[in-house]
Amino acid sequence: MRPTIPMLTTCLCLAILAGCGVTPPARYYILTPVEDSSALSVAGPAIGIGPVVFPAYLDRPEIAHRSGNNQLHFAESERWAEPLKTAFSHILAENLAVMLPTDQISLYPWARTALVDYQISLDVSRFDADASGTVVLSAGWEISRRDDGTVVSRHRQTYTEAAGGMIYPAVVAAQSRAVEKLAQDIVTAITAQRAN
Repeated sequence: MRPTIPMLTTCLCLAILAGCGVTPPARYYILTPVEDSSALSVAGPAIGIGPVVFPAYLDRPEIAHRSGNNQLHFAESERWAEPLKTAFSHILAENLAVMLPTDQISLYPWARTALVDYQISLDVSRFDADASGTVVLSAGWEISRRDDGTVVSRHRQTYTEAAGGMIYPAVVAAQSRAVEKLAQDIVTAITAQRAN
């Protein structure tokens, strides 16, 4: 018995449908700040954060990790709940508010009427995980006095945090810890400047 055209068409459609997998539902992630144990607001130094420059490859909702020396992988179903550059700036601000401490943090561009003692400019060149799940945050940052524009501290540093594998919740938690390390170094530099 020879197969008919309708039978061949049906078999072809079934084969195509069998090859199409079901797309897993998207999971959304956020960075988390350090815990604030104090209930008091403190009028510490007024800090302005920004501008913050981020690499273009991170300007997308999918979480990126390196799958080789020159390869990036974007996890289709593992996504940021907000743009990573925005999340990074907000979490850095929250960390500085707790660590300094201060209740005077402004994000760039701030209002003309905002009083800022120190401006922190950042140029992030990398903020992702390698194939083993180790997070790398590489950033250049400088602190300048807003009254005269003098740069009082300039650094370029790389922070690493192990996530224990390419498990996305653990990778995002490691990224949060890397931002915490960066914030601590900025606090140390500002504290030293204020002591002079």
